[in-house]
Amino acid sequence: SVILALTLTLSMAFVPCLPGFSSRNRESYVAAFADDNSGVPSGIKIDKSNKSNVSKSNLPPSTLPNGGRITLVGSGPGDPDLLTVAAYKIITDPDVLIISDRLVSKEILDLIQGEYKIARKLPGCAEAAQEEIYRWCKEGLDAGKHVIRLKIGDPFVFGRGGEEILKFREHGVEAKVVPGVSAAFSAPLLGSIPVTHRGKSNQVVMCTGYGRNGTSPDLIQYHKEQTIVFLMAVGRLRELCERLINMAGYPSKTPVGIIQNAGCPNQRTVVGNMENIADLAEEYQVKAPSTIVVGEVVNVLLESDSETGEPVYGLIQNMTAQAL
Repeated sequence: SVILALTLTLSMAFVPCLPGFSSRNRESYVAAFADDNSGVPSGIKIDKSNKSNVSKSNLPPSTLPNGGRITLVGSGPGDPDLLTVAAYKIITDPDVLIISDRLVSKEILDLIQGEYKIARKLPGCAEAAQEEIYRWCKEGLDAGKHVIRLKIGDPFVFGRGGEEILKFREHGVEAKVVPGVSAAFSAPLLGSIPVTHRGKSNQVVMCTGYGRNGTSPDLIQYHKEQTIVFLMAVGRLRELCERLINMAGYPSKTPVGIIQNAGCPNQRTVVGNMENIADLAEEYQVKAPSTIVVGEVVNVLLESDSETGEPVYGLIQNMTAQAL
């Protein structure tokens, strides 16, 4: 809305200066950006045929008659310092009801001042847990509460945020959304892995390890100057690496890095390649939440072995040990 408002303001200010741009042209240009008459100066006619097909008039209200409302809030990768100001204000409000994802960090949960419930969305029971989340949210809305759906990372990056928005519309309410810092970009950074680097990677692809109903998503074919970031994939890491080698053309020595609990006091980074990363993950008992990075960028900032010059494999960053 800020961008549209700025575009509208700039067009109003500068369009008359352009040669051959009549007032009629200006009316059409303004109409293309406006969904209603708000903020449009008097004398500017809005052509309703040019309205966007996405209109608030077709959506349910953001607040129910009993005062119930819902907000999806992204909690970022786990460090409370990486919360947005908006997210911090909301989760520290003692009057809200928070329905939290299981993987939201303890450090962020400790900030909550009011009532909260945690969804136990464990492998094998994700759908049942999601239905429980919807039931808790519906109960909160029926009680006239401000329900906060607290999600790890960003709600719209492999977080079912869009699905939940549609479900809440069935409950008769339009949810608001507060963005979060996605682990897709913040976790590699916190693990000293740049997702782009000149001469190493000029493109980044985000993938999930699990498709709908637990299926494996389509594979991204190998490209030397490409980084792939996998979210929610550590549980099928071995299978993923085998498929990337055998079906997507990835060299077996392609570097792979895993950042576990990014931004938290117990953050760890494990580095290997397609051949050994699954064994290393088992050795160091890597668990969710973890972000997997595949590509040449993994070794860009990491020190090599002083004798062989080869990349160092294994546990190369352990925040827990550093704090002791």
